[in-house]
Amino acid sequence: MVATLPRYIVCKSRYNAQYLSYVKEDVQIHGFLKFSGEEVLSPYAKFQVEMAKGGNGLVHIRCCYNNKYWVRWSDHHYWIVAGADEPEEDQSKWTCTLFEPVYVDDKDPAQGVRFRHVQLGHYACLWRVAPPQDSCLFAGSLAPDQDLCDAYLIVDWETLLALPKHVAFKGDNGKYLSASSFNGYPFLQFSSNDIGQSSVANEVFSNGDGSVRIKSDLSGRFWRRSPNWIWADSNLDGNESDKDMLFWPIKLDNDNKVALRNLGNDNFCVRLTTDGFDSCLNAGHPSIIKEARMELEELVVSRSIYNVNFRLLDSRIYGQRVITMATGDAVNQTQEQNTIDLKLSYKDTRSTTWNSSVSMKMGIKTNVETGVPLIAKGEIEISTEFGTEFQWGKTDTSESEVETVYKVVVPPMSMVKVSLMATRGSCDVPFSYTQRDTLTNGKQVTHTMDDGVYSGVNSYNFKYETKQERL
Repeated sequence: MVATLPRYIVCKSRYNAQYLSYVKEDVQIHGFLKFSGEEVLSPYAKFQVEMAKGGNGLVHIRCCYNNKYWVRWSDHHYWIVAGADEPEEDQSKWTCTLFEPVYVDDKDPAQGVRFRHVQLGHYACLWRVAPPQDSCLFAGSLAPDQDLCDAYLIVDWETLLALPKHVAFKGDNGKYLSASSFNGYPFLQFSSNDIGQSSVANEVFSNGDGSVRIKSDLSGRFWRRSPNWIWADSNLDGNESDKDMLFWPIKLDNDNKVALRNLGNDNFCVRLTTDGFDSCLNAGHPSIIKEARMELEELVVSRSIYNVNFRLLDSRIYGQRVITMATGDAVNQTQEQNTIDLKLSYKDTRSTTWNSSVSMKMGIKTNVETGVPLIAKGEIEISTEFGTEFQWGKTDTSESEVETVYKVVVPPMSMVKVSLMATRGSCDVPFSYTQRDTLTNGKQVTHTMDDGVYSGVNSYNFKYETKQERL
């Protein structure tokens, strides 16, 4: 049985070992897909696989940075870009977005996969040409490439986890993991009731492959396995390749529940009581038992974002449909033509969602002062700047009552039915921003981020339609 692709993927080239990444810069190859990424958790390297409605194992692949589908650059180019607002399954069209996954070895999916562009019948390859298109995705190979330029190792994005920068861990006993000392050794013990204690604070350092190092704020030292106990006692200098200092975070069923696997012995870190050590962190279990489940909390008292830059060049509008907002009848029972002011009322509903395509935001409410994207006349515009508070990943819906008056000319002994029509659509707009956090220790830290995606739904293109009837 052929393996099924994960829902969210990262593609790593078997030829140059780089990750396929969206080119966001406003340059000649803006929107191209290029094997140039060095970080698996980059917002430009995440793609979503959607099964085709027509079946047969075919898929559409959507770039999660700009929410657009892989498609040919034009009808006379074979370059594959993230440029289609909607999927297209008509194989006679050059805009067809169907791809066929073909495994390098059906018996061993770990050897990688090729994507064959269905409309062309060509494999999508890393193309070896001169800059700036070097290493970009090009559907130019009729047969599998002998150098594996068309073969990608697939990373399941949902096995990755981008931890927040400043965190505390709470064990299954309800206590926070705290830097402690036993017999002169710097153990980590689930013993604190106060998230504000300096001993529970940790700083996370992410690596390009998705693994992390964790440093205790109290000791200023990194976590390390010795022999299976986790001690906060190490410096990074000279230990960059020490797997005992590397951990793999795993997201569990709840948004803020995680487990940590130490890469030195591939065991999970658990709360362990033995040999006189009470509830200390130990990388000694091969599976995620109850004592391995930890609740992750950000050490953030307040958060705000500013310098919001919506990338309209990478936005998309989709799901557009015409709807009836309001209806009314203007009746003239006289023998003369009348002009009637017809009052119509309707509910104008808008929804907004602020998402992060990479970062784990932990549900912290965030203040922002910015305009927001709206669809108007079939294009995306930015509204007047205002201040608001939102929660990452949560959809907020607002509703307002609107009244409008339409002057309608009604012939004698007639009725005119008036319908207020509008188009309702959705938009996705990626954005970069500066995030400022106030931590539990009172420090303020700022980070420049480029993983935001704003999603909105609103109505636009309002117009009146009339239909005359005789009385």
